[in-house]
Amino acid sequence: MTLAADLSNLPRALAAVEGNTPDAEPRFVGLLAEKWAQQNDDDKPTALGTRVRHSDAGKCARAIAYTAAGIAKSDPMDLTGVWNVSLGTMIHEHWQAALVERFPGAEIEPKVGHDDLDASGHLDAIIRTADRTICYELKTIGGFGFKAAVGKMGRGKPAEGPKVEHLMQAALNGLACDADEVVIGYLAKECISINQGRDLPDLARFAAEWTFTREEYEPIAHAEKARLNGILALLDQGELAARKFPGGLLPPGAEITDPTTGRYEVHDGEALTDFGTWWACGYCSFRTVCATTDPGRIPVESVVSL
Repeated sequence: MTLAADLSNLPRALAAVEGNTPDAEPRFVGLLAEKWAQQNDDDKPTALGTRVRHSDAGKCARAIAYTAAGIAKSDPMDLTGVWNVSLGTMIHEHWQAALVERFPGAEIEPKVGHDDLDASGHLDAIIRTADRTICYELKTIGGFGFKAAVGKMGRGKPAEGPKVEHLMQAALNGLACDADEVVIGYLAKECISINQGRDLPDLARFAAEWTFTREEYEPIAHAEKARLNGILALLDQGELAARKFPGGLLPPGAEITDPTTGRYEVHDGEALTDFGTWWACGYCSFRTVCATTDPGRIPVESVVSL
């Protein structure tokens, strides 16, 4: 019988109660993120020199007005944002290269705009078949958002589909290129686990597509065009729009009253009828400067750069 070796002289693992926290100041792991941050241009020009981007679709009206007015960002992209955006860019580029290999006639990053809207965008791809023009919008997304989109949140929650702002952006792009179909593709940066996605094929655990016909996407595009034109018309009159989001994101009539927390309120005359918080303010590039301004429409000159 072999006796067990004496291991008492080996280093012992940290007790579970102590944990094993990471180094307070990493020396090497952040080098790529820091390099990307140095290369990041958070203020790239719009596709066709317009005041608004198609990717602004679905955003707060006040934030869009800040951008169109040329007001400096008080909260530029942080290192976390750079990391996420850069990962997304890298995935986009490799996906586009794979698309062209499979569909050699695909157009990559064409610039499109509208005659009746001061907005433009870069399409991820236009794919033309014998009888159809397909506008493709690719998005990378976190694992939580992906599960919500495809209906894998559990507890009987239905699939939410693509985010409203993604659909609006894709619809504007599709309208600009007169597409027969608009397709939104999601690539998750975290896959659905094999246990939670046991009924799914491998691809569906990290990738999904939604196709919208002309009859489905055009009304969405026209509605968002009207909203963007309204924001720009106010700006031409010297006013910044109220802190409101398009319908379907917040309750009707809701306005952000505190950008620092994302609190919104709905009023019926003087009476407060609804309130809550909205996550988007936490990611807004104008959050700090916006917190110094009043609700409702305000004069452009009332904004003081920080």
